[in-house]
Amino acid sequence: MFRFKISMALGLLVALVCVQAAFVYMGSVRVYDYAQHSRLASDILAELVELSANKQRLRVWASQRLMNAADASPETRTALLARMRASATTLQDLARRDQELLEKLSGQAMVEPPADGQRLVAVTDLLDDNIVAVQNRLLALAPLSAGSDFGAVWQELNGVFNQARGRDLRELIDSAIERQRTVVPAARAATASGLDALRMQAIGMAAVTLLASIVMARWLGGNLQQPLARLMAGIRQLQAGRLDHRVRIDSEDEFAKVAEQFNTMTDELQQHRTRADATRQQLETAVQDRTAELRQAHETLQRIDQRRRQLFADLSHDLRTPATAIRGEAEIALRGADRPVTEYRQTLSRIVGGVGQLSDVVEDLMLVARADADQLILRPAPVDLAALLHEAADQAGTLGAARGVRVLLEASGDAGLPPPRVHADEDRLRRALMVVLDNAVKYSHPDGTVRVMWSHGTAEAVVRVRDQGIGIEPAEMPHVFERFVRGDRARRHRADGSGIGLSIAHSIVTAHGGRIALQSVPDGGTTVEITLPVLAHRSADEAAA
Repeated sequence: MFRFKISMALGLLVALVCVQAAFVYMGSVRVYDYAQHSRLASDILAELVELSANKQRLRVWASQRLMNAADASPETRTALLARMRASATTLQDLARRDQELLEKLSGQAMVEPPADGQRLVAVTDLLDDNIVAVQNRLLALAPLSAGSDFGAVWQELNGVFNQARGRDLRELIDSAIERQRTVVPAARAATASGLDALRMQAIGMAAVTLLASIVMARWLGGNLQQPLARLMAGIRQLQAGRLDHRVRIDSEDEFAKVAEQFNTMTDELQQHRTRADATRQQLETAVQDRTAELRQAHETLQRIDQRRRQLFADLSHDLRTPATAIRGEAEIALRGADRPVTEYRQTLSRIVGGVGQLSDVVEDLMLVARADADQLILRPAPVDLAALLHEAADQAGTLGAARGVRVLLEASGDAGLPPPRVHADEDRLRRALMVVLDNAVKYSHPDGTVRVMWSHGTAEAVVRVRDQGIGIEPAEMPHVFERFVRGDRARRHRADGSGIGLSIAHSIVTAHGGRIALQSVPDGGTTVEITLPVLAHRSADEAAA
């Protein structure tokens, strides 16, 4: 639509320029004709004057010839006659061309062809005859002899010079000269008038073209200003980052298409920005998550390193204490004179006890290492869980007696069911139960009670060990089954300990397909619950068989 408007405006301007060029061209052609007419009139006048002058010179030559003067040479006569013939030929051509031009300009108001326009053409024809007559007469002209009548001869010669076809040629030439002297100024005036008219036409057409250009420029400007202003406003909004701005479209021209494309581009940019913001947010979230993971891993490594140092300190204590006791007993036994066998036996018994402690520590470390490598070796067999619990409770009772802690075994469950039997490695399972009982005794207050309760059904047996000890802080509960972890309460209550007991118990119970859980209240005691799968009664009989 707007392209059509521009094309129409440009077409109108081109048409005006073409009209202006046509007027200028036609005016210039007319002025050129005027100028050519003026030049022809001037040339005719000059040739007429030249012809008249040469004819007068030839007349002088004739008088000199009659008087037999030395200057009247034939060459002069010939030259003057040639000039006259040339002037006559030129006049004839100029008269013809001028007559044709006058007929062409006859329709124009500025120049009117003279009534005697054909008269000059006739004069040129008479001149040809007169020149021939003059030439013939002068060729026969001889100097006058003595006694000849000069006046009669001269009169006869003047008649040849002035008459042609019975007409007075001198009068015709004089009148033609006078006429041309009148035509030349008129032709020049017509040329000047034509130039003035051409100038006015050019100025008028230029003014019309300028006015039309101004009108079309204002018209196009009015049609361009509003859509361009909207587009520029949209561009400024886009530069400012406001991608929700849209250019209003209220037409169907090319600017509407540009605005539509601009709005489409803005929509795409807004979508790209939205996706970029979402991607950046996801990246920031991923970076934050990764940073949190790295921070957590770093904290975990720090805790592991701290536990490692603590482990080394605890292991050095656990290993050094029995080793020092063994060494001390041996040095005492070797010191001094021989002693009774009974004393040696007592010393060796204490040394065996210390070696047992060392073996327990090494066994714990080996068990942890194998559990980490998933190489915990089990030798499962049907085991009477009730008997195993009685044995473990008795051992724990012995340990508790030294600390003033009682260990009580309580059984419950369906009395109609046979005693529970589990498919387990008896030594490993005893080790897990003793870890739990040993912790219950160690971390109980004096005169406290540790209750060992168990129950069973057709599929599972549950063992609960409940003490009235120091308990565990809630913040430490998620880490109780991690190796080398000891809470602040445990450290304050007992300085010794490696922190791997519950981890060993967890590994053993899990390896048997069971579960172990722990509940605790600070200063309110701790309950450890172990759940193990039991053998069916028929399977137990077959296994015993």
